[in-house]
Amino acid sequence: MGNQQQRPDRLTARTKWRMRAVEILYEAESRDIEPSKVLAERADRAFKDPEAPRLPAYSEQLVRGVAQKLDELDAVLGKASSGWSVERMPAVDRNVLRVGLYEIRHVADVDTPVAIKEAMRVAEQIGSSDDTSFINAVLDTAAKAE
Repeated sequence: MGNQQQRPDRLTARTKWRMRAVEILYEAESRDIEPSKVLAERADRAFKDPEAPRLPAYSEQLVRGVAQKLDELDAVLGKASSGWSVERMPAVDRNVLRVGLYEIRHVADVDTPVAIKEAMRVAEQIGSSDDTSFINAVLDTAAKAE
């Protein structure tokens, strides 16, 4: 696979923004707090420390959107992931799927094939498995479910 896999320095800005969104959603889940609280903490840190990284607007849009539509997204993902409840999925993969499905259903300028490909790229970089076929299969099935 050597040349087929993207190196982190070759990722597009938007892929990196998606990765940031997944990281924030994962952090919120692992700390058992609302994603908006993690966003507020990041904004506060960036305000106090000029060296702290700023969160891209698209990352924030994804985090807020996923948080707002969480029940809808999880219901669709649960049905699309034959045999896997959303709660049983690895936490990073679960949040990659949530971001991908949010883009498919609620971001007008992202086509379904692009959202699926991007979710697979994010999973390749930060997911719990080297096999992105699960992400592909679940999102493909979820995208067809209306």
